[in-house]
Amino acid sequence: MKKSMILAAAAALVLCACAKVETVKNEAPEAVGFSVYTGKATKAVSGTDFGTITNSELQASTKGFGVFAYYTDAADYTSSTKANFMYNQQVKYSAGAWTYSPVKYWPNEHGASATSTDTDKLTFLAYAPFVANKAIATDKGVSITDKDGSAAADEGIIAMTANNVAGDATLTFKVPASAEEQIDLLYGVLGATYVDVEGNTIGTAGEPMKNLTKQKTDGNVSILFKHALAKFVIDIKDVVDAEDPDTNEDPASDNTKVVVKSVKLKGANIGTQGDLNLYTGGWNLTTSSAEYSVPLPSNISVADAPTTYPTIAGVIETGLANKINLMLIPATATTTTVTSVEIIYYVCTQDSQLDGQVSVVENKISKTFDIDPSTDGNQPLEIVMGKQYNLNLLLGLTSIELDASVEPWTVDSTNNVDLPKNVD
Repeated sequence: MKKSMILAAAAALVLCACAKVETVKNEAPEAVGFSVYTGKATKAVSGTDFGTITNSELQASTKGFGVFAYYTDAADYTSSTKANFMYNQQVKYSAGAWTYSPVKYWPNEHGASATSTDTDKLTFLAYAPFVANKAIATDKGVSITDKDGSAAADEGIIAMTANNVAGDATLTFKVPASAEEQIDLLYGVLGATYVDVEGNTIGTAGEPMKNLTKQKTDGNVSILFKHALAKFVIDIKDVVDAEDPDTNEDPASDNTKVVVKSVKLKGANIGTQGDLNLYTGGWNLTTSSAEYSVPLPSNISVADAPTTYPTIAGVIETGLANKINLMLIPATATTTTVTSVEIIYYVCTQDSQLDGQVSVVENKISKTFDIDPSTDGNQPLEIVMGKQYNLNLLLGLTSIELDASVEPWTVDSTNNVDLPKNVD
């Protein structure tokens, strides 16, 4: 974003022929600027980096991020303040800088060198990806567009705090029901210790962007976006005859397909909807259950047992071409855990001799988690914000092998019957 400098006119008053010329200078307003980057999540299980939204992806996005800003004059920020400086302000990356409109300027009361001894303060809350609110009604009563912009959202970010309501800005988030529409929700914290125009250091990296005073001409508010959800990366493979799944050997026969009916995570307080506080980063679950059905890609899943040979690709021995990336809401007030996983799948074999020309065998398998086998009892998996969990579901198949032999007749010699001999 281009910095705007407005040079104030200098006023000189000549008192006498030898008088000293005094210049009174009012510092130019400084536009509020941002620098942004995203952090990596802690990995709970070995695997790829979390980073569903990376720095480059956030910069390339046409949505960018949203900002709520609070002006509190010389007072510190409290939750009794409404967003009176910026409200859901969209910030997008363009020409190497983060830009927004209308541009806002820092208050000039910033310390002893100004004409005021007050120190005006701004507090910023941020989230990504940005969602435009179309009409504000009441607290959390907004109309926002869906991910593709086609209709009012019924999943993802479905509401946010209204602009006339005091308090920390919150977003209401509903976990998408589709495997293809999962959203990596981010919230912003201070990315680096802030230094104002007077050289004062304010805040600590990783904490809220609160009570910041006027920035230097070349300064900006550094935002680190953290992952607000927990991520499950799920892969499903078929494994034939107990072969090592990593060898990709012995695939299922050409006339056999494995299709999945359901994958369910079971546990406690598995959240599907909640409110994210952008100041604290904490969640308040509003909808949760002891069971969650994982959204499955359409190319491997069926609603019921097939009555004909499936036309979809199904599960193969190398696993899913695109792994299932599932985002779940972590809980803070109550513990959210996954104790087990259950999968129902069908092994379908094409056979022209059968009625319907297919045999369909249902398999219902469950596995209880034991995160720490060294302890007594099964240890559940706790869902923690910013962590990624890898679940590899290996569907074991054992082919039926036939070995045939012909058993000889058994001769019973104890019951011989002597027929009459022919008489000469």
